[in-house]
Amino acid sequence: MEAPDDLSPRSPISGAAVSDYRDLMTELAATVTRRATNLAIAERAYHDGMAAAAAELRRAEQDAKETDRRAAAAACAVVEVDREAERLWLDLQRTRVWPGQRPGAAPEPAPATAQPPLDVDDDASIAMLARVAHRIHGGPPRIALGDNRKLPALVPPLLPLVGAAATAITATMASALAALATLDPPGAGVLRLLGWLAYFASPFAGIPIATTWARRRWSARLDTGGVALIVLGGLTALSALIVTLA
Repeated sequence: MEAPDDLSPRSPISGAAVSDYRDLMTELAATVTRRATNLAIAERAYHDGMAAAAAELRRAEQDAKETDRRAAAAACAVVEVDREAERLWLDLQRTRVWPGQRPGAAPEPAPATAQPPLDVDDDASIAMLARVAHRIHGGPPRIALGDNRKLPALVPPLLPLVGAAATAITATMASALAALATLDPPGAGVLRLLGWLAYFASPFAGIPIATTWARRRWSARLDTGGVALIVLGGLTALSALIVTLA
């Protein structure tokens, strides 16, 4: 006896369902592949970023070390320049003397905001200091305050002649002023006073001349004996003029 149709084995899955299943599996595989690819790209980008950050950090550390080195070198250069400036100022105090003046303490450095920035390397700094030293030492020698060099042996006998010549010129000018005052011009009293002052100062007129001569020529200072010889020559010349005019 045959079985009825509804009791036969189950029929297989339809072709449309199988096709959809295959499409879903293909899409799933593509999604997994894209995920793996994107994950690999992200990991590679992460490692590249970490490497770039590490390289940037190393460069920053090297730049910081170089900046520290340059700052230390600049500080050493400032100390050297200050020491050299102090030495040059001391040389200036010893070598240069102005009439009635002498250099005081070294001036303080000007603030950095008071002058434009200069890009000066070490060679330019050395050349600048050399020019300053040449300006101090390159000129004619000047007598220092503590120096006491002696004049050459032939100079002291000439000092009375210097005093006599200076006295003669000064006394002649005094006589001219006195003679002009006798004509009663305007200011005759002043002329007469100047004449008498010139008479009294004439024996000493050779002292500044001889002092300047000795300092510029031999870098020496006149001692008491040299001044006495000049005054002696001046007094002798003044006495001779008085006797002659009398």
